[in-house]
Amino acid sequence: MDAISLEEVIQAVNGKAISNGSGLMVNGVSVDSRNVHKGNVFFAIKGDHYDGRQFIEQAFDAGAIGAVVSKQGGIDISGKCLPLILVDDVKTALGDLARYYRRKLNAKIIGITGSNGKTTTKEMLYHLLSHFAPVVKPQKSFNNFIGVPLTIFEIESKHKYGILEMGTNAPGEILRLSEIGLPDIAVILNISKTHLEGLGSIEGVALEKGDIVKNLKEDGVFVYNADNPWCCEIADKFGGNKISFGFGPNAQIIGTDVKKKGNGSVFTIDIDYNTPPCPPHWGVKGVKPASGALPKTLPSLWGGRGGCRRQFEIQLHVPGHHNISNCLASFAVCYALGLDISGLHNAFLSFKLPDMRIDSQQIGNVTFINDAYNANPESIFAALKYFEEIDVVGRKIFICGDMLELGKESHALHKEVGEKVSALNLDLLWTVGKYASDIASAAKDGGMDVEKVLSFRSLDGITEYDMGEFRENDVILIKGSRGMHMETIIDKYREYFSPRVLTHN
Repeated sequence: MDAISLEEVIQAVNGKAISNGSGLMVNGVSVDSRNVHKGNVFFAIKGDHYDGRQFIEQAFDAGAIGAVVSKQGGIDISGKCLPLILVDDVKTALGDLARYYRRKLNAKIIGITGSNGKTTTKEMLYHLLSHFAPVVKPQKSFNNFIGVPLTIFEIESKHKYGILEMGTNAPGEILRLSEIGLPDIAVILNISKTHLEGLGSIEGVALEKGDIVKNLKEDGVFVYNADNPWCCEIADKFGGNKISFGFGPNAQIIGTDVKKKGNGSVFTIDIDYNTPPCPPHWGVKGVKPASGALPKTLPSLWGGRGGCRRQFEIQLHVPGHHNISNCLASFAVCYALGLDISGLHNAFLSFKLPDMRIDSQQIGNVTFINDAYNANPESIFAALKYFEEIDVVGRKIFICGDMLELGKESHALHKEVGEKVSALNLDLLWTVGKYASDIASAAKDGGMDVEKVLSFRSLDGITEYDMGEFRENDVILIKGSRGMHMETIIDKYREYFSPRVLTHN
């Protein structure tokens, strides 16, 4: 974080100062007293299981030069005369300070939202942008009212780009996050039935995700998925610069000629300069360059001679067709930024997926595919599509946990997954959880052999006897919402397997 004065902090959060902090300079922000550094301001946020006010003295002892605290409730710092800033709501104040600081930055800010793929696309985009200039990305999945501000505070004058991941499970969250981040590029990867408990319906999801463009800078660019009708509907109503990506003919950044290669794929990116609206690099919105000419700011883009189409091949060493879409989105952002990416066709050879995204792990002669970071119908269908396409020597086993936060559509959407499963050539289906039992029932109703289907109320119900069902060369796909902690099945099997290896040795 570039240094700002404590007086600026007080003004930005509309706070009331207690004790004199005149002349003090702030060089960072912390919400965890264990991570406070000298010169930081500590935001004493109240969580579900903690109250930051209990750690104010600890924060000052660690070097904090000020603390932002709620006006509500008592504060005891053992009589020390230390700068406190009283506010109505600490979490809101954190966002207000981030918005103030963001306005001081010259970095181009990219805000990414969508029902699926936010973290992977964030990592892919970081991978590309790092070839051009210093860039900041969120740690892990920092995508909420705390994570987005903390990411913004990491950006300094030396950085040219900043990536923000914006998540939501209730109305108004994306609007607030976009107010804080003020993106130069706003990305909607896809829209599907997620977080229906808070957003009500897919229409509610679309309205919420669409709010990201409401705080897009005047000369900013909206990047969207042309294969998703909800994204297209938002784009149709958006009057500013926009660039689309996808596999269909309506996209501007098009993925074609997809072929499987090893554990990943090889495909062609086709850039269509003729597809309206024109890229912002052309200067005047809606005006094409002279026939056969490239945008003036991109004289060597894609290489070769002039024209209104360019193609180049990409090798992606990560599995899943959906990750090709995420890759297209990352290239679309680079295109919107006016970057010459003609030399990046091998950029993804060293790319690795984030944890618990199609992460293959070998335990003995059994392979687990850990895709258990989160789950909703579309992400499960994407994982099943990948699972269906891979070649295995042994059996294919699908272990699926509850999809959470789907509200009144929970039963129907789990049954929909079960119907899909019944049409696949799976050797075993295990389900875990209250709603996932609907997957099992629908799979059996759809014709899957009842002896191949097993349901567990919880992970605790899976015993060593059940683990003993796995055979040599089995490949097991594990999927479920984050709250289900489905990855612990891998730990269970590792514990089951280890003593048997020792016994046989």
